[in-house]
Amino acid sequence: MADFSIRLSTSRSVEDCFERLVDWDAHSAAIPLTSLRHEGEPRVGQRISARTGIGPLGFDDPMVVEVLHRPAGDSPGAVEVAKLGRVIAGSVRWTVTPTAGGADVEWRQQLTVGWLPRWLDPVVGRVGRAAYQVGLRRILK
Repeated sequence: MADFSIRLSTSRSVEDCFERLVDWDAHSAAIPLTSLRHEGEPRVGQRISARTGIGPLGFDDPMVVEVLHRPAGDSPGAVEVAKLGRVIAGSVRWTVTPTAGGADVEWRQQLTVGWLPRWLDPVVGRVGRAAYQVGLRRILK
């Protein structure tokens, strides 16, 4: 399993930053070749399916929201999502912490690509970190 983390600071308010990160449609717009399908507002138990690919070539990445705590006052917001797919599995946890100038985001991810040998986990981690960092910056732009 590849583990990686990303830390970003933004001048956006903690509430705005959190809402952008749970806007699943914003993830679809920010991540190339990927669209997320979901129903309703973000909540614990919500199922999300990401489809990555071009036309019929691609794979589904089913997920479920396990934790969703909105920020309140000086308390950070937190989200945990379990990735349940055969191709992509693992978990994602992010926190959004208020700062004097906006908010800090910490994104931690454990990622397994089902068909890759485990000795490639360090490569998966580096590629995953780079790709998710670009996506997060686009979402928070």
